[in-house]
Amino acid sequence: MEKKLVLQGLTILLIFSLLAATSFACKPKGEKLSPINDNSSPIKPSTEVIKATSKKTEGFHNIVKGDSIIQRLFLNEKLHYESLILDGKRVYNHIYPKISDSFLFEDKYYLKISYPIPFSGTIETTIPDCPDYVLTDLENDILQIVIYNALDLSNIDLKFNYSPSKKDSLVSSEYLLNYVIFN
Repeated sequence: MEKKLVLQGLTILLIFSLLAATSFACKPKGEKLSPINDNSSPIKPSTEVIKATSKKTEGFHNIVKGDSIIQRLFLNEKLHYESLILDGKRVYNHIYPKISDSFLFEDKYYLKISYPIPFSGTIETTIPDCPDYVLTDLENDILQIVIYNALDLSNIDLKFNYSPSKKDSLVSSEYLLNYVIFN
């Protein structure tokens, strides 16, 4: 019986304290809440809605929101190109390679990459976390990467540095790609 009375008393006390806290936290009548956006920032919130696609589709896609445009190219449901254009000026562009062959032989890991979309600039490929590798240009614009001492290798962090040509609409960009070998 006493436990029931104590529990009811605590419940009433809790309800009373919540009511008191909300009444003290509320503003008096006539006083308006200050807006969150005080217009001190030149960027105005957008009411536009970007609808996400339910699945990746093939081809070139533009996502437009206000003054920004994200351009993406999917081939075989893989992203191979992404670019951001802000206020009519390209901010970055990433050209991702197609990995055509990869395998481990003895203690070396072999990886062949190519680019399925044409570009006029040059892409420098490096592997910053791996000191022992060799890059070889093969026929048909295929780059072969051989990583030595690769028995414990589970992923490769590839770093790309795109340098545009003089006639190029793309901009200089530096970007990373993490290629997972084993999970």
